Amino acid sequence: MVQKKPSISFFGLVAMGVGCMLGTSWLLLTGTWLEAAGGPLDLVVAFALCILVELPFAFAYMEAIPMLPLPGGEVVYSTAAFGSLGGFAVGWAGVLMNSIVFCWVDLAAISLLDELLPALSGAAVLYTVAGYPVSLSNVLLQLAIAGAIVYIQYRGADVCASLAKIATVVLLVMCLAGLALAFAHFDPQVYASDGGLDFDFRGSLSLLSLLVFSVAGWETVAKAAADATGKAARKAGAALIVCLLLVTSLLCLVSTAVAGNMPWREAVERTAPFADVLVAITGAPAIRALFLATAFVGAVGVMNSTLYSSARMLYGLAQFDLISRWFAPLHPRYGTPTRCVWAAAAFVLAAPFTGKLLFLPLINIASLATIVMWVMTLLAVVHMWKKYPDLPRPVPMPGGRPMALLGLLASLFLAGNILLPFSPGALDPLEYVLALVLALLGAGLYRSRDRSLSNEAREAEMFGDLLSRR
Repeated sequence: MVQKKPSISFFGLVAMGVGCMLGTSWLLLTGTWLEAAGGPLDLVVAFALCILVELPFAFAYMEAIPMLPLPGGEVVYSTAAFGSLGGFAVGWAGVLMNSIVFCWVDLAAISLLDELLPALSGAAVLYTVAGYPVSLSNVLLQLAIAGAIVYIQYRGADVCASLAKIATVVLLVMCLAGLALAFAHFDPQVYASDGGLDFDFRGSLSLLSLLVFSVAGWETVAKAAADATGKAARKAGAALIVCLLLVTSLLCLVSTAVAGNMPWREAVERTAPFADVLVAITGAPAIRALFLATAFVGAVGVMNSTLYSSARMLYGLAQFDLISRWFAPLHPRYGTPTRCVWAAAAFVLAAPFTGKLLFLPLINIASLATIVMWVMTLLAVVHMWKKYPDLPRPVPMPGGRPMALLGLLASLFLAGNILLPFSPGALDPLEYVLALVLALLGAGLYRSRDRSLSNEAREAEMFGDLLSRR
């Protein structure tokens, strides 16, 4: 069997994480965030709270990645702590989350192309699904974009990382240039207009419910670490923290820059208020098209990172006999898990033909799957303090037990936000049904594993003597 050669650098790890996080949100979601917060000051507080909520989980990953440097990311950590069922549950959650986001961003990319090329939005409609139009041009474009990303994944981790680097550099350069221009024209009176300096903690909490998942994606680094060079792999935890802090800060700065150049209630009504602000400053309408094109590059970056993560988690499940070994073979030339890539991309076959109908309810399920990954990784790290006290920990979790306690409280907040009926992010009955269907599909895959293999034998094969020191 061809072995994958480690090829991703430290910057490649950062690029994979930033590419998955930044995407199109920096350009398209500012108005949504300002409306949810009820003003720019409440928005800043929500971003600060978002870092506090996510940081304990990121710190848990910092300990887990170098402690168990094996392919599969969260699959490895949860299997070591909770056995094969725990490993499968978190792995399947990761496959679902990344696959759903991959397809949703494919839809978003087409929306951006419709904005850039009005002729596309005016194409003849083949049919409508629950009010959502489906045109031949959009179907073909979605399949073409997804197919190109699948081919890149097919070619190997180094090609994926190269695309991530390009997308990340383009995004950061354009975003930072826009921020410099916007803050050079920042007007405190505009920022304070419409009650911009009024503070209501309820507004911050309302935005926080949305924001936690808007800046998710830093955990992509955990899957990419197995394909990283030795030096980069040792610093994978640092790369993950860089992604979280960098992207969260940039998103907060973009929203703040918009509110300092345009009354925030006006920004709420705009599709891309950051681009509109820059057009007003420069007097160049082409700026809007340029930034929409940049957001399209960001969408491609997200698709690249999420499909990579989904395929690598599926491969981790197959490699360690948590699903059928049918998924495990690697490409004879590129050393990539091609069957896993195709399986992870299978969702995209349905997306173009259903418009937005199919994936609107799946977005909340993707959020639920994200919670499962974060919380299970945190619990796995905490549980292994007792289960494997002598296991080498090159990077102990910063903050130790107090930080773990904060993470458990954050876990309760996240779970309540999506499971309690009165919560802003709560699942509706249809989403519960879809979650159950996907869970049953996962159960079928779990049953396809080699059940003649005992848990002890499976863990011995998975970890070798890595966990032998207790």
